[in-house]
Amino acid sequence: MNIVFDIDDTLYDLMAPFQAAHEKFFASQLPVATAELFIKSRHYSDMILAQEKQGLIAPEDTFAKRIQLTYQDAGLSVSREDARLFEQEYRLRQKEIALFPCMERVLNMCQAARISMAVLTNGNSRGQRRKISALKLERWFDNEHIFISGETGYQKPDVMAFRHIEDRLGYIPEDTWYVGDTYEADIISAHQAGWHSIWFNHRKRACRTDIPADVEVQLKEDILDIIRNIVLEFSIDNTCPVK
Repeated sequence: MNIVFDIDDTLYDLMAPFQAAHEKFFASQLPVATAELFIKSRHYSDMILAQEKQGLIAPEDTFAKRIQLTYQDAGLSVSREDARLFEQEYRLRQKEIALFPCMERVLNMCQAARISMAVLTNGNSRGQRRKISALKLERWFDNEHIFISGETGYQKPDVMAFRHIEDRLGYIPEDTWYVGDTYEADIISAHQAGWHSIWFNHRKRACRTDIPADVEVQLKEDILDIIRNIVLEFSIDNTCPVK
């Protein structure tokens, strides 16, 4: 059995750095719920990341464009300089990120059970490597088990992001689970790759569900027991060693 994890808003609270920057610069000007803005920002992040990959936007402009579009949607015009200051605060706060306690317990449990684990995340190499370092993920994942779209060239929801892991690690789709928070990029693409999926929907988003996850988890306190039960069920059903 193999379990692959997304990073952003799956292993840690991605909204915390965003909320800190929003409260410092724009909260007094915009009476909108931070969670609503955050979800918008994630939508634009995925869109702009795809544009960057196509060479339509320079890497140094991606974050500012994401912030400008997010606040534009909410009715606030943000200058390039204000977007730069927002990013500066956001990056500073990212150094303070920590794993969700529930996910730290999940990783420890999987490690103790000798489950093969990997990370699959979208993003540029520099930014995602900073997060990996801040979260101290090397405690559970060696470098050969960390896959970043900016390094591999394959960005979710492209099924090749999953095939690349299979090729590199020898994972078999039907024996592999993917844990992610984003329905479109994580759950649909895992399904298309033939992987099992756990939708860690702790933001309780209402999304199309015509392609259901194998398991949906909305409460953080449930994730450990659910993954433990999946591991135990797999162990009972399979007598051969887990790769």
